[in-house]
Amino acid sequence: MNLIHPAELENRQVLILGLGSFGGGAGCARALHELGAKVTVSDLRPASKLETSINSLAGYPIEFVFEEHPEFLFEQADVVVVNPAVPNEAPIWDLARKHGCELTTEVNLAIAYSAKTPTVAITGTHGKSTCASLLHHMLGDNTILAGNLGGSFLEQVLSQPDCTGIVVEMSSFQCERLVAPRGWPHVAALTCFGADHLDRHGDLISYAKAKRRLIEYQDESCFALVPGGDEESAHWTRDARGNWTELDGLTISDFQLEAADLPFNESFRMPSLFAALQALRILGKDCTNLSEYPGLEHRMQTFVDIHDRKIINNGVATHPEPTAAALASIKGKKVLLAGGKDKLLDLSEIISVARKKTRLHLHGEGGKRLLRLCAAAKIECSLHENFEIAAGAALSGLQSDETLLFSPTFSSFDEFNNFSERAQLFLKLTEDTPVSKP
Repeated sequence: MNLIHPAELENRQVLILGLGSFGGGAGCARALHELGAKVTVSDLRPASKLETSINSLAGYPIEFVFEEHPEFLFEQADVVVVNPAVPNEAPIWDLARKHGCELTTEVNLAIAYSAKTPTVAITGTHGKSTCASLLHHMLGDNTILAGNLGGSFLEQVLSQPDCTGIVVEMSSFQCERLVAPRGWPHVAALTCFGADHLDRHGDLISYAKAKRRLIEYQDESCFALVPGGDEESAHWTRDARGNWTELDGLTISDFQLEAADLPFNESFRMPSLFAALQALRILGKDCTNLSEYPGLEHRMQTFVDIHDRKIINNGVATHPEPTAAALASIKGKKVLLAGGKDKLLDLSEIISVARKKTRLHLHGEGGKRLLRLCAAAKIECSLHENFEIAAGAALSGLQSDETLLFSPTFSSFDEFNNFSERAQLFLKLTEDTPVSKP
């Protein structure tokens, strides 16, 4: 891929591959139309699965092709904007090369447009959304929060040309195809690192290299923030072109803060907090509103339901490590609701933590594998036909002295379009499910 500035796309034929479910593709299409490009959108899913995105483009002169990426689209395209989810082995790459199309991504276009704006780019196996949203909260309204959190990065930078800063969350899929000007980003942060998305990247080394591309375009004026104390942090500090900081040596007193100032106190969330605080310091800003951070939906959201039972919605967790950490942070009796499409990651941490006062309600292929491990460890668990049945059983049987943790551990794609859809159903079920008598 080459670095393409969006201004170069006026009057050119641009093909967007993948409309997406979180507004990124639709926002990109609107932005490119405003820049004068002639836009076509193609998605392998049927139109019925993309109604919200399609409706958001009503009135725009944009052509749509669904359920296939026919070759004639590449014959007429000058530039192809590839969705991060498109796999590396997809036939579109050969088609684009065959017809001489330039290739880019929505994120790369946004970076080219906004390269002079101070930017903090955040990646990590988990914790990156919390870090990004927390930093954006502290920086204030005149900054942009973009990237993997949803919506179109390109549309945002076009609509806020006078913003004073950008915070962008970057997935491994987005990092893998990153092309940026030298000196971008001003600050790159790795919240944590562990095995994930190996079905896409093939192995842990390739996954790590994809994340590490975030510092590839930095120069001596830039900063890299790493967890510290692990092999991947050592790779980042070795490859860093500018300054770097290991976060594991920091404490809240280093930022003149006390425990009462913090928006959360779980130890496994501290790397995200320290990365945000250190980035804020590098940008020369003061921390004045940390305790007012409202948090993000589906990330350790704790509430008491109408039956006075404690429930934690950690629906974003599609990896064993944050589930194990969340489970370990809960005192007393607990119930874990987990399952979904299996990514074949190590589940031993969950088994270790679940030995203590824990019952499990499971579903999906991931749930089946976890069930076998629980049975061997003599941990109480039940396997259900699907997510809704599992959630209903967990909620109806939850006792007043137990805490229910919804932390899926596995991907949502066996039953849902994305993790948010699954988590929203869980929240609805917490309101609708009757309680069984003990």
